[in-house]
Amino acid sequence: MIERKKIERLIKEGLAGTDRFLVELNMNEANHIQVFIDSDGLLGISHCVELSRLIESSLDREEEDFELNVSSAGLDLPLRKKRQYFKYIGKLLKIKLTDGSKLLLRLEEVAEKQISGIPLQKNPNAKKGSPKQFKELEAVKIEFSSIVETKIEVVF
Repeated sequence: MIERKKIERLIKEGLAGTDRFLVELNMNEANHIQVFIDSDGLLGISHCVELSRLIESSLDREEEDFELNVSSAGLDLPLRKKRQYFKYIGKLLKIKLTDGSKLLLRLEEVAEKQISGIPLQKNPNAKKGSPKQFKELEAVKIEFSSIVETKIEVVF
């Protein structure tokens, strides 16, 4: 089995000096390796290909067979790092809290231990596609420690 520390080292080397960073690394006994990266700016497929080639060129298929997938931390993957939140200031986030409640929040600020923003509530009288789909509630601050999961909410 390929060592996790070796893959982590290769990823670190491949992302050094860029605004890209590791979000998640998944590996199993069958050497299926999944790498999810993100960026403070734009992240293109070429960045994923570049990192994939670096990792692959440093591993020996003669020694151990493996499957490698490098991709961006897309909209379907929850935010894992505080660093990711900065990119979504002004955007809608769906947040699940430790008390079991869920919240739709327009993110306004990211601080050391918390985020703040405007909670939105679905407007039952709004027509589909209307700019008034949501009602704004009073601004809140949410500690990172009370967040179970955060996903980007895409509204059309």
